[in-house]
Amino acid sequence: MVSAPKVVVDARESPEPRGSLPHWGWLATGLVIGAGLAVLVLRPGAPEDAVTSTTAGAEAGVVLGGIAETIDGFPDGLVAVTRGDGQSLELLIWPIRGEPIERTIPVGVSRPPDAVDFDVSGRRIATLLPVPDHADGVLYAGVPQDAAIIATDVTGYAWHDSDASQLAYTTFVDDELQLWAVHQGNGEPGLVTRAVGIDGHVEAWGDWGFAIQDDARDNIVLFTDTGEIKDTNIGRILDSDGTGWLAIDNQGVSLLSSGGGVRGLQMEGLEGQLLAGRFSDDGQWLALLSSEEVQVVHVEDGATPVASDGRPGVPQLAWSSDGRFVAYPGSRGIWVLDTATGNTEEILANRTFTGLEMLPLDDS
Repeated sequence: MVSAPKVVVDARESPEPRGSLPHWGWLATGLVIGAGLAVLVLRPGAPEDAVTSTTAGAEAGVVLGGIAETIDGFPDGLVAVTRGDGQSLELLIWPIRGEPIERTIPVGVSRPPDAVDFDVSGRRIATLLPVPDHADGVLYAGVPQDAAIIATDVTGYAWHDSDASQLAYTTFVDDELQLWAVHQGNGEPGLVTRAVGIDGHVEAWGDWGFAIQDDARDNIVLFTDTGEIKDTNIGRILDSDGTGWLAIDNQGVSLLSSGGGVRGLQMEGLEGQLLAGRFSDDGQWLALLSSEEVQVVHVEDGATPVASDGRPGVPQLAWSSDGRFVAYPGSRGIWVLDTATGNTEEILANRTFTGLEMLPLDDS
């Protein structure tokens, strides 16, 4: 178990990571995403009761309308990454009205990479590509059409939990953890801090600071936004919200304050292994994904959870902007849980997804 006195931190300037890092000109909104946003139209009318466990677009050749024509009351567009022919990834944008739009993502790999994560705007992606016979990977990020290599020898990364286009990542070189951040203003990676005694990766980032998962010790190390250690806790990071609360797995789901202090979350037991968590945009609800189901619980009053039994694929969750719908990839397709009715729908069941996010109308 690591403690702060045993960790050596150095926030001084140091050389950039090995390799040539391209400029982040692709941080501007890409044409592919813009095309999808341009056709997002709010569907009027009150939501009707959904049909439990229905399937949309399960068969090849089915003509689809907008996502709001498939899921009543759905307020946002959906953006997702799918596996193509086994050699590439494809971006899929499904607007509120209109057919899904698909484009190839040039990530430069010969096999599907790990999960793809979107920033809070849904306009930029990041993914860590594995390197044969190496524990660390190559970080690709940017507007999907122009994603580029950001760094090598990367142990992990995290998009900022409230500001779009800001990306943090960690490298581990010569037994030293290095924490880097890329800000929209200058587009170049900057060293935040260096530390000896932490063997892990960045898992969450916000205005409150950084959260590092120490994989060797199953610890969480909290840093200030300037790179100074302020606390350590036992557990595994699930998600953070912009107010500085983190959801963690520590023999049960708890809420960890970025300033220190933990409180338990009142909820029913999850079936299966806990895989991921995601706060709603307002921070009032937490969706929890296990190997068997999804539960949605209120972070304050521990209300009776809403649950979905759709089996997950890539461990990711996404909330609609109104806090009503939770979506997650299945082994095939995407499952959408309506927290207002408790009903679950499976959509795009003929595809395999590696990442997804919502595109709110007010971001267009």
